[in-house]
Amino acid sequence: MIFSRNKKAFGSIFTNSIIQPILIIWAIFQIYPLIWLFYSSLKPSVDISQKIFNLPTSLYFENYNFSAFNERGITLGLYFKNSVIVTFVTLIILVLVSMLAAYSIAKIRFPGKNALLIILIGMLGIPIHALIVPLYYFIAKMGLLNNYFGLILPYVAFNAPFSIILLQTYFRQFPDELIEAAKIDGCNNISAFFRVVMPVSLGAISSVLIINFISIWNEFLFSLVIMKNNSAKTINVGLMAFRGQYQTEWGPLLAALVVVVIPTIIFYFIFHRNILKGIASGAIKG
Repeated sequence: MIFSRNKKAFGSIFTNSIIQPILIIWAIFQIYPLIWLFYSSLKPSVDISQKIFNLPTSLYFENYNFSAFNERGITLGLYFKNSVIVTFVTLIILVLVSMLAAYSIAKIRFPGKNALLIILIGMLGIPIHALIVPLYYFIAKMGLLNNYFGLILPYVAFNAPFSIILLQTYFRQFPDELIEAAKIDGCNNISAFFRVVMPVSLGAISSVLIINFISIWNEFLFSLVIMKNNSAKTINVGLMAFRGQYQTEWGPLLAALVVVVIPTIIFYFIFHRNILKGIASGAIKG
């Protein structure tokens, strides 16, 4: 018995001694590009291209003087505003639709519910970028090119299957007794959801919110195709303006990339516990 315990302890120590260095190395590879981005944004463009990995000898904040590029039509403030509007309106619609659909699948009986769930799972396997051509003509016929909703509606449609599947798995675990007690007090299905289910499901809802925020904020291809006018571009597409025909403004480009990355980092550090909690709860079978 003692030998068995010692063997397990030795195996655990041996496993940790292998896994932990691998995780540390993996973390370094993940974090270093961000560190490089931040310190390279404080170097002149010449130093970035000639001494790519060197630390800055002095802090060059001129890269963050984006107002100097307004004369060239590079309006980063406008691009940033467009990204914020598209992202947050998409998240509001997406989370509301996904919550109600997931709750209906999890708690309400209706014909074809299992078939609907299978269809949603199948939609996860569709490469969304393969739909760019038909989607472009569809958006054009609707007159939504260079319009916020030309991006918002596709973003909602593409991210809804994953969000619904994750949330319905979580809602299946919710005790039916609490919902029935709310109905006895006069609530219908919708009011029971908003008054009883939703307040205790903020972990799963927050995880869906933040995961989709990262996906939508960083999306590039659809925005590039649908938002062609300079005044309608999102921040990711607007960054292409720093690339000239013969040279690239590396310093301002990296400084602008810092501006793009910061919201994602802030959201992650604020809500990372909710992300892990929501994923874990969604992975448990009710």
